[in-house]
Amino acid sequence: MFQIQAQQLYSEFQHELWNLLNSVGDLNRVDPQTYRQIRYYSVVGPAALPPDQLDRYNRLINDMLAIYNSASVCAYLEPLRCDLRLQPDLTAIMAKSRNWDELQHVWTEWRRQTGQKMRDPFEQMVRLSNQASKLNNFTDTAEYWSFPFESTDLFKDLENAWDEVKPFYDQLLTYVRRRLREFYGPERISRQAPLPAHILGNMWAQSWTNIFDITQPYPGQTFLDVTPEMLKQGYTPADLFRLAEDFFVSINMSALPLEFWQGSVLEEPIDRIVLCQPSAWDFCNRRDFRIKMCTHVNMKDLITAHHEMAHIYYFMEYKNQPKVFRDGANPAFHEAIGEAIGLSVGTPRHLQALGLMPASISRNTVDINYLYKMALDKVVFLPFALVMDKWRSDVFSGRVRKEQYNCHWHLLSEQYQGIKPPVLRSEIDFDPGSKYHVPANIPYVR
Repeated sequence: MFQIQAQQLYSEFQHELWNLLNSVGDLNRVDPQTYRQIRYYSVVGPAALPPDQLDRYNRLINDMLAIYNSASVCAYLEPLRCDLRLQPDLTAIMAKSRNWDELQHVWTEWRRQTGQKMRDPFEQMVRLSNQASKLNNFTDTAEYWSFPFESTDLFKDLENAWDEVKPFYDQLLTYVRRRLREFYGPERISRQAPLPAHILGNMWAQSWTNIFDITQPYPGQTFLDVTPEMLKQGYTPADLFRLAEDFFVSINMSALPLEFWQGSVLEEPIDRIVLCQPSAWDFCNRRDFRIKMCTHVNMKDLITAHHEMAHIYYFMEYKNQPKVFRDGANPAFHEAIGEAIGLSVGTPRHLQALGLMPASISRNTVDINYLYKMALDKVVFLPFALVMDKWRSDVFSGRVRKEQYNCHWHLLSEQYQGIKPPVLRSEIDFDPGSKYHVPANIPYVR
């Protein structure tokens, strides 16, 4: 309830601002920077809807997210144990289990408990979202989402970028297919058919790093996880962020302001429940920047700490811009910086420089394993992200009718990712709704 009230208050503010800016007269005499500020302030998204329709829009999204967040699944072969949640239960099963039937059960049941239950509200939300976009002077929500990228044809740009990566992705897919064929047998993994989506280590097959152990090129030549060494050296969660600060200072950037260390939440509090999704915050006063993260001492969080710190340093760099410009150059730029820093920090050479990895290792085999694991994460993610927003673009634009929603999703998944569902699907199902960003109506290419 509090979330809906907060949404309403902010939307009312946006609507008032929108009405004010729409009353501004001729903008031809305004200087380019002021014109650009007005243009960005005048795009308010769903807040342009009349109050009753905005309330309906917010409630539809909150209802779908309630379905998503409350979903639970019965354990495989344990029909009376039905309390398995996405985090941590189902995620762990998809990552660690190598039981074909258990993985198929979890994949199917998660979609039955989420997407299948939200198809009707999603259709209603699409209509309202498109109506809001038209009030913002866009043809549909797909065009509205493309606006901050300032591209004349965003999906053409994305397709062109994907065409450059696809030959490498095809080689990666072929290699993974061979390894999985060796593991599961030729009766389950075809030489040519799309890969079954449920055996790739992730609920949505957006990352395949969890099958690294059964597909790695050089078994036993992996020194990628420095967690034991970090624990041996007595690292604390705060130390991970000190390392991140040192990294940025080493490339000639400033030390963090005192407010960062005073206000950030770097460990899970013991006196209250918090959402543990790592996030960076700009409090818009040019000095107060914070991170919220339930940090554990492990390699994954070491990289995440640097990623989140990259957001903080980007905040600090544009802090003197007008408020509307205090954001990434486009919706993807913040994450691009964070990912670039994360990739730099996770290299064997950098980990050796930190004293977390021995220098006397066979670099060739370790490097190949390292690069392969990175590809299972970063390269594999690209076609999934493209499918997420291409599917929604086709939905919002009307190129795909509601009777084709699920079929079109799997056609795109096969075309770009080279994967297929493990069981037959129909239009009773709504598999896109099994991914948070679809019911939340949040763009994915960012």
